[in-house]
Amino acid sequence: MKKRKWYWILIAVSLVVLVGSTMGCATGDKGAPEESAEAVINSFTASPETINPGQLATLSWDVSGATTVTIEPVVGDVDPSGTEQVSPYATTMFTLTATNEGGSTTSSVTVTVTSAVTGKPDLVITDFWLSGGHTVNYKIKNQGDADAKSSLSYLYVDDLETANDYIEPLAAGQEMTTKFSNYSWDFPLVGGATRPEAVISAAEATRTYHVEVCADGDDAVEESDEANNCSDQIWGPKFTYDFVDKAAKATWKNSSGELEWVAAPTNKKGAAFVGKVILEDGEVYLDVLSTYPEQVADGWIQGKYGDFYAEAHVTLTREIVVPEKAKFTATVGFKKGAIATDGVAVALGYIGVDESLVFFEKLDVYYDETLDVYEIDLSDLAGEKVYFVLRVEAKDSWEQDWLVWVEAKIVQD
Repeated sequence: MKKRKWYWILIAVSLVVLVGSTMGCATGDKGAPEESAEAVINSFTASPETINPGQLATLSWDVSGATTVTIEPVVGDVDPSGTEQVSPYATTMFTLTATNEGGSTTSSVTVTVTSAVTGKPDLVITDFWLSGGHTVNYKIKNQGDADAKSSLSYLYVDDLETANDYIEPLAAGQEMTTKFSNYSWDFPLVGGATRPEAVISAAEATRTYHVEVCADGDDAVEESDEANNCSDQIWGPKFTYDFVDKAAKATWKNSSGELEWVAAPTNKKGAAFVGKVILEDGEVYLDVLSTYPEQVADGWIQGKYGDFYAEAHVTLTREIVVPEKAKFTATVGFKKGAIATDGVAVALGYIGVDESLVFFEKLDVYYDETLDVYEIDLSDLAGEKVYFVLRVEAKDSWEQDWLVWVEAKIVQD
């Protein structure tokens, strides 16, 4: 009997241990509870980031998984996404805090407030003109943010100081029309206006003048921009040089030497001629200059231009005196049907006193059914005596490089 009693006790204890162990597997082995994930700030920005005092900046944000969202300073509690306009008086860092059971995360943006700019006057000449053949009138404006004290305006003709004018104080934004009352224009020809009593020589009739009017010529006013006081114009008949019109007088050449005028378009040495052409844009053009480079890879053709004049029925050439405010402007394109061309480069060059040939930046031209514009500022050559050169350069292939100059001129602004 004792052995059986202990036997049953042992079974009971084993069952208790087995049940407890099973319960532990069911409930106790899961480990610690998972922590909640933090909220995510997808974006937080300010636009613009820099403002002047009194201006507005817009804060924009987007947050995921947050129970509360706040922006400090000033703004306070906000929705998970949205915008808010702010206008701080000084540079301010705004901090967004997104919170949930997993904790908090933050992001910051700074709105920079520029210091107040001290206003300054800014005197400019907005226009000037001649009236009555004698009086130089002009408009002067204070386009700055502060009043300008009294000052002097100056008139220059061909860079020589010619007259001055006293200007009363000008309020910010004020413009006035005045004149050089202590001066009378005494030249015979200006932009078509002549003095009736003047006897105009041939030289005077073609003379041009570089006229400049400058505000605050005595530097009496402290301005926000000291470099914009002057305005200039060319008065008198303006200089024009037409390369197409003078093409027959130019000297044309390629790598082998001079070419005939007029050479046949099929000439393998290249050709230059003036005539009627249908261009790649489908339009018909009269009296345009066709220039076909030599029919070899990297072939070229160029024409040398000067000031052409006649003596004893002989055409002579001398250097061109480049005027002030001059520029070269040209319109170029291909003859219609030149689809086999791989393009050309066109260039303007000049030959100076040292007889070296210098080219300005070249323009690549391709057959694209539109015409191209090529312009060069010649102001750095003002007053110099030079010969000009028009040049066309083939690329790897010379096939159908039928380049046409619709217009090629030197003009004065």
